[in-house]
Amino acid sequence: MAKSLSSLTFKQLVHPDLVRGLQSLGISAPNSIQAKAIPLGLSGRDVLVCAQTGSGKTFTFLLPILQRLLTETESTTAVIVAPTDQLAHQVAAVAQHLVSSCQKRYKKNGRPIELYSKDFEGPVDAIGGRHLFVGTPTFVSKHMPSKIHMLAIDEADLLLCESQVHESYLDLANQRCAAEELLRATRSMDSQLFLAMAHLTDQREEELLARFPSMQQVGHTGVLVPTLRQCFHYFKGDEDAKTAKLLWILAEAEKEELECVNGATLIFAASPAKVEHLQVLLASEKPGFKILSLHENSKSVQEVSECFRSGTAQVLVATDMSVRGLDFPLVRHVILYDLPVDATAFVHCAGRTARSGNTGLVTCIVEAGDHDRVILMAKPYTP
Repeated sequence: MAKSLSSLTFKQLVHPDLVRGLQSLGISAPNSIQAKAIPLGLSGRDVLVCAQTGSGKTFTFLLPILQRLLTETESTTAVIVAPTDQLAHQVAAVAQHLVSSCQKRYKKNGRPIELYSKDFEGPVDAIGGRHLFVGTPTFVSKHMPSKIHMLAIDEADLLLCESQVHESYLDLANQRCAAEELLRATRSMDSQLFLAMAHLTDQREEELLARFPSMQQVGHTGVLVPTLRQCFHYFKGDEDAKTAKLLWILAEAEKEELECVNGATLIFAASPAKVEHLQVLLASEKPGFKILSLHENSKSVQEVSECFRSGTAQVLVATDMSVRGLDFPLVRHVILYDLPVDATAFVHCAGRTARSGNTGLVTCIVEAGDHDRVILMAKPYTP
């Protein structure tokens, strides 16, 4: 009789070295998405995973890739790409942790897994061995391996489908071109392909499945987790009225004895200029708080991300693209100062909180009378 998904363990799926690495990260058993997707990946099938933000999608492609790199007797190369340096760094850090847990196995016998990324970059030994490249498509294309056996594309809908992105993120066109170059190379090699994303419209789903007909699809029926509350606040007037509403929302949140205000707050604005403006405004209005900003043109991106992730700063003002896919465990309140451009962007912004079983609140600031935008943001996301 087949083992039920609810009773599967990582010990039944992957190498003991990987199990130990997962345990050191505090991960003991696969969730429902991982239990469905990982066996498909281990079988060599092409897999498309669409699951709620914070559901551990990274492991649905990272574990099958590392398992094959560990067990293949022949030289094997895998590539994982993400649309931004920040997200690529996050994936590379998890990969590095798991790779390190496996290296003792190869000190006396065989060759270790060589990880190449912007953070762990070294000379590429192209002769034999087991190679894992992690980075943006443009980074990986500069180190293009002659043979790619496995390719994973995180945030695949952003890199492979047309989407509305603020004009400040001009690098997206370059990343998309490089991603297509990688795809052309892997398709000619009959390589295994993994696609992962947090939201997929019907149109994009049809587009991707028509393009990759052998894909095995795994996904949730709901888009946002049930532990996430949504709240809409309306303003009437100009930008001053809107910022006054933001300050009121922050003041009211401080009064509430709720879990969401005991963590960090992430505020989304539409453009780098708006992000910088709000950061200066909030810093003057709330001198007791450490308030940071992050956008596509920011310097010291990694330093800002780590400062906010660790809880050193209580508030981060950011654009959607600058934190797309990033995990900030302390975030309990997301405020959408500017409503996202489409449903997918809403899911990514709102999904920065209520992750991994935690509760969270997303507050939208809406201009009075903008009922169409409210329906666009709210209707599709009831779990």
